[in-house]
Amino acid sequence: MKFGSSAAIVVVALAAGLGGGHDLWPRINASAPPPMAGEEPQPTDAEATAAVRRHKDFFGTYANAEVKLGDCSANHDGPGTVWMTALTMDATKPKAQPVKRPMGFARLNGQWEVSIR
Repeated sequence: MKFGSSAAIVVVALAAGLGGGHDLWPRINASAPPPMAGEEPQPTDAEATAAVRRHKDFFGTYANAEVKLGDCSANHDGPGTVWMTALTMDATKPKAQPVKRPMGFARLNGQWEVSIR
């Protein structure tokens, strides 16, 4: 395979991934102000973990993930709130280390859903 065709494949894959990912996000009314932290119910660690385990993205699922919630703030990109979390990707492994990262959580259709940033 030549360099030119490899570069073209990479560009097409990136464009498809970015465009497809954008279209999969729910449509949000951008004129609505985001809710403030504390004005909306907050998930427990167990509810946040369940939401992450249900989440599917381009790379697959996170069936053995575990989430510990930290600080919370308003989500300026959509509904719900943004939490600083400690995410352990595979909690079944004894030496698994948590990674600190922001995650968005919103209650939709009676259950918590996650937006992994």
